[in-house]
Amino acid sequence: MDQDQLIKYITGNLGEDEAKDVRSWINTEEANKNEFIRLKNIHAFASEGKHKLPIEDDFLQLNRIINQKTKSTIQLNVRHYLKYAAILVAALLIGFSVSEVRFRLSSNQTAELFNEFYAPEGQISEFKLADGTRVWLNSGTRIKVPVSFNAKYRMVYMEGEAFFQVTKDPKHPFFVQSNELSIRVMGTSFNVSAYQTDVNSEVTLINGQVGIKERNGQRLAMLKPGQQLVYDKTTGKKLKRVVDTSPYEAWRDGEMIFRDCSLGKIAEKLERWYNVKIDFNSQEISQFKFTGTILKNKPLSQVLEAITLTSPIRFEIKVNSDQKNQVLLYSLKSKTKMKE
Repeated sequence: MDQDQLIKYITGNLGEDEAKDVRSWINTEEANKNEFIRLKNIHAFASEGKHKLPIEDDFLQLNRIINQKTKSTIQLNVRHYLKYAAILVAALLIGFSVSEVRFRLSSNQTAELFNEFYAPEGQISEFKLADGTRVWLNSGTRIKVPVSFNAKYRMVYMEGEAFFQVTKDPKHPFFVQSNELSIRVMGTSFNVSAYQTDVNSEVTLINGQVGIKERNGQRLAMLKPGQQLVYDKTTGKKLKRVVDTSPYEAWRDGEMIFRDCSLGKIAEKLERWYNVKIDFNSQEISQFKFTGTILKNKPLSQVLEAITLTSPIRFEIKVNSDQKNQVLLYSLKSKTKMKE
């Protein structure tokens, strides 16, 4: 898609037919959506008084900013707040992305406007809502927040992993919706892991109380502090258990804590954080257990070396120019290594 076409769409300079083509392009691939979000962010940050400008002037201003590559002058200060209606956003960590996205709720309702926040692969984001609720997004996570909360409740939609510190408001309960689960809270700290590619969704309660249902309304569990619900997305089976909550809090500070965790499970997290593909040359290797703390700011090779100190395995890293880098984990007993 031509960049000028996208800029015209963002600034309202396209007719309806051309706008439909742009929306279709945005929804075709994830990369297209991310490029749209990038340009939208530049527009939001660079033209605070844009609603006072003629549309055509707005287009010319944005086009000039992008073409001159002055992104370095568009800095997000933690004291500067985006003025999105009822949403107050403070970007405190790297990897912050926001855009406006419209979704049709039903055939007989008007479109509802959302703000979408995204933490790219290998990054963590933190922001605050207008009600004071704080949200952390782990790598590869999206969350959609209505520009204006419903008069009866507060509801957000997410995919990935997020930690919430919800401001207590008895008159307006807070809901978190994933593809499978609906979580109801009043004033609570909890973690939700609901990546589409994972077999399970997990809700871990730090303090307060949450009620969890399936999206179809079937009640699943009430959690108390220190409890976790594991929901199998394929079978619908649930497991409520007591857990050490520290690993579900520590990732906000750039730490991955593992307690007797399989390498297969660890690989899933490393793949998201380092944006790589990890393979095992045997299923047996993926079942090796590891206990320890991994710092997210360390290079992947250093992380893998730490893991191999306690496991009878070795690794190879293959750097690819046109796709994700590949990592092969193999047993010391095995002679099978990565294919060229």
